[in-house]
Amino acid sequence: MEYFYIPELSAEIKEIEISGSEVRHMVKVLRHKPGDEIFATNGRGEEFRLIITRIRTNRAGLKVVEVSKGEREPGHKVALAPAVLKGDKLSLIVEAATELGISEIVPFVSSRVIGRLNPVKLRRMEQVAVSGLKTALRTVLPTIKPVRNWNEFLDRFSDYERVVVAYEEEKDRGVDQVLEPDAKSVLVVIGPEGGFTPAETEAMTAAGGRLFSLGPRRLRAETAAVVATALCLSRLGDLK
Repeated sequence: MEYFYIPELSAEIKEIEISGSEVRHMVKVLRHKPGDEIFATNGRGEEFRLIITRIRTNRAGLKVVEVSKGEREPGHKVALAPAVLKGDKLSLIVEAATELGISEIVPFVSSRVIGRLNPVKLRRMEQVAVSGLKTALRTVLPTIKPVRNWNEFLDRFSDYERVVVAYEEEKDRGVDQVLEPDAKSVLVVIGPEGGFTPAETEAMTAAGGRLFSLGPRRLRAETAAVVATALCLSRLGDLK
């Protein structure tokens, strides 16, 4: 199934003309022609069955045949909060987490963070979120929140019904012991390469965070983010 991201689409639109990278991919890579059927999402929960009516240079005309609500979205709101990491690691996390079903990305800065999130990296994160959306045939594009400093980050814990923190020093409790299957909104926290300080760990637990283990082996931060996301979504029944 070939899947496109066309944010201009809405349930009220019957025909539309689009341009840009999706048209280039549609025509140059997939070799589509007028009369072909394609599927697309607007990233806001709707899926569209479309017919290509015309192709002109870098533009394509599309006719909406059918609109439906996405049926592959998780039933729970699960946000992922990774500390800002070095290099392109956040982009790797965003793409994989989007494929799994995350609803928000909430990057934050703690005392041991050494990476920086500049406009170029942010744009890259937005691009890979779209890529993950299309790969997984999702209909809701995750929101990428602005980077939060430590105090701002803690203050937003109350926005979620449950906050769980992957912590390598936690030995006794796994995800099943800290996350109830009926939690409607969850924030999954992943620390930086150097981990959290004892003071930061205490601050998170005081703010309502629950520490849990990802198992006996130490994981890279980017690996931990994907594993923790999958474990939490599975615990909530959203990977069945």
